[in-house]
Amino acid sequence: MITCAQAQSSVTLAGLLGLGVSYTNNAGNGVRYQESGTHAVPFFVLSGKEMIDSDTSAIFRFSQYAFLNTGTSTPFESYVGLSSLSKGTLTLGSMYDLLADAVPFTSERYTSLLATHPGNLDRTVGNSLNNTVKYKSPTLSGFQFGAMYGFGQADSTTNTGRVVGVDVNYAGGPFQAVLIWESVNSVPYAPALKLGVTELYGINFSKTPAATINQNQNTGTLGLAYVDNGWRVMGNYSYTRLTAVGESETAQTIDVGAYKYVMPDLRIGGGYSYTKLDTYKWNQFHAHVDYALSKRTSLYVLGVLQVAGSGQLAVMRNQPVASASRQLVLEAGMTHAF
Repeated sequence: MITCAQAQSSVTLAGLLGLGVSYTNNAGNGVRYQESGTHAVPFFVLSGKEMIDSDTSAIFRFSQYAFLNTGTSTPFESYVGLSSLSKGTLTLGSMYDLLADAVPFTSERYTSLLATHPGNLDRTVGNSLNNTVKYKSPTLSGFQFGAMYGFGQADSTTNTGRVVGVDVNYAGGPFQAVLIWESVNSVPYAPALKLGVTELYGINFSKTPAATINQNQNTGTLGLAYVDNGWRVMGNYSYTRLTAVGESETAQTIDVGAYKYVMPDLRIGGGYSYTKLDTYKWNQFHAHVDYALSKRTSLYVLGVLQVAGSGQLAVMRNQPVASASRQLVLEAGMTHAF
């Protein structure tokens, strides 16, 4: 007689969906009204956990970005791994890179994806990378360590070169901090569309604005936060060394912001970031108001303003390149967690 071992297991469907109506004052050559959901990453996730013994579990996650205005979805995070209370967690698949650990320390996280640092050169908005292995240690005296390695593949849509990264997180009392170094090679990138610049790496993109190059991104970032009495005050500094076609550029960003629960169901917040790349520069200002109708459903209003340097064209994340150096987006909508 053959018997099969039984272990406690669970599968969960969860996610966050949202949609609003937005106004862009300079979307190319005119005003644009559209439905969009930029306040938070809209996604759904199917995750599972099986207890192997009292210390170790097998885990998996399959998730997709979900765009309600078009009814479409695209890959988000998908992985399988082992999680041990005493030894840490090891996962394999398509995952957020370690720079996503900086997300809670950037003010953009709480207002809108539109407030992503210009061009997302430091990757602190949170990005998935294909063909990766990630390790996270247990938390010891408030500290947690992480490491990541990615196998570059010629047909990868996220990076065709290797990925290496390490980080350390700390949380103790009201203070939180993160320090990350990560190197990602051969990232497909369109400078004109993402940055609104006409020249980079000695290449003139004015006649071919959709042209894509493969660039290497080496980023170090430090994030600090203070959390107390409904407040969260945060700051982040990132330094990124960029290389492509035998040329190098340096990008730096400083980000500061805060939010406050003025009532249990009402949060207000905002922030500011300054980015410099070679002779280019960007100032971004943003603010939001969230009102919770219930534990899972909220209404929001937000605004993001980008002011690019003299002679540049403003462009925010997933927006058309403006015809001038300023671009403003206002949005009102609803989010629902499940």
